[in-house]
Amino acid sequence: MSTAVPPIPIEVTPARLSEPQRIANAFFAPSRTFQDIRHNASWWVPWLLGSIIAASFFFTVDKKIGFETIAKNQMENAGGFAQRAMERLTPEQRSQALHRQAIGQRIGTLYFSWLVSLLFSMLIAVVLMAVFNFLLEANIPFRQALAAVFYANLPRSLSLILGIVVLLIGVDSATYDLGNPVASNLAAFLDPATFGKFLYRLGTFIDVFSIWTVILLGMGFTKQSKKKISTTTGIMTVAILFMICALGFAGLAAL
Repeated sequence: MSTAVPPIPIEVTPARLSEPQRIANAFFAPSRTFQDIRHNASWWVPWLLGSIIAASFFFTVDKKIGFETIAKNQMENAGGFAQRAMERLTPEQRSQALHRQAIGQRIGTLYFSWLVSLLFSMLIAVVLMAVFNFLLEANIPFRQALAAVFYANLPRSLSLILGIVVLLIGVDSATYDLGNPVASNLAAFLDPATFGKFLYRLGTFIDVFSIWTVILLGMGFTKQSKKKISTTTGIMTVAILFMICALGFAGLAAL
């Protein structure tokens, strides 16, 4: 009497996503996008999209506010060493320094923001890859780590789009803060003169889009891991690193 052999289950490979689908799912179904990166670690589309949006934002800043005004606002809001250094200059020297700063910011943001984005994202990918690989034994390749970073950063592009809308509606150029273009963070409700530079700059990091990005980074690196890591562990790992950086930058702003 023969015994029936049970059928061998066939593993179904999920259909690959197109680039528009990967970008859309980064907002609405991020696990699908990050899972797809395991099979196709292409990253240039979100990088190019983010670079175009960033250049458009800085172009709008230049037209609606002007980098001369941006430099002036930054000088007036600077604290500590930077403020004391500017106060020691003569009015003519201060004017020249502001002019040079404005030219540098205009050139850097309008023409090289794409390069800054690429280099900064590579740095984030290296740091997170090192942490996940050495501390959590995730064994994530660099190309997948970089792709996860670019797709996780898409909410920041959304914040820049909102920043463009705010500029087109109209803002007070005398109080415009390039580092805080949208009232989506705690700093929007803090007066730096009352709470101090440290708390104000720290408040800019407690931001809807920053928190969103941290969550996506944690999910993205968890999905790339060859070792099973919980999503909560991934998000908490990124969140701790983010808070360390936030405290460091806020401390520098207060010096």
